[in-house]
Amino acid sequence: MKQILQTRSNKIALTLLVLAGIFWLGGINIRTLIGNELLDYDQFDFRTSIPPDRENTLFQMISNASLVVVISYVLVLISAIWFVATTHLKMKENGWLLMSAILFFMFVPIELYTNYLDVQFMILFHSGPPNHDELLRLFGERIGAFSGVPVIAVLCYYTIIPLVIFKPLNRPTVVNEEKKAG
Repeated sequence: MKQILQTRSNKIALTLLVLAGIFWLGGINIRTLIGNELLDYDQFDFRTSIPPDRENTLFQMISNASLVVVISYVLVLISAIWFVATTHLKMKENGWLLMSAILFFMFVPIELYTNYLDVQFMILFHSGPPNHDELLRLFGERIGAFSGVPVIAVLCYYTIIPLVIFKPLNRPTVVNEEKKAG
């Protein structure tokens, strides 16, 4: 089999992509778990029985988790573009790479909008005494953004992991070399 040439730049991009991806997906999970504390389980509505100090603590934790998510996503986006631009892998021969790129890049506009909402939430929380009604409104807008498409996006991001591990639709290099010789 022919060795795939990887440049130093490509290796750095891949390393940054993996590390930032771990923080990004982990931050999404943590923020979701914290955010669920604000919601009723029976219906899509905010809990009214939360004491203000506990609600403020939950807002602070959501704000902190959102900071990790926003920074990590920017790093993931930059490193993904960098990796795709510098890799010697051909999309035609590596279907797993093409599928992974499609699953990631098709949700970039949605992620940018939801990150914008997260930044608004963080700024509002840290700009003096928190306005709980406005924070709940922003949080609700974040949850209901694009009618649940961000949830579908997260499922697609988790689909990328087995795609990269198992590499379906990967055309072996040996077969390609035999076609060229024959």
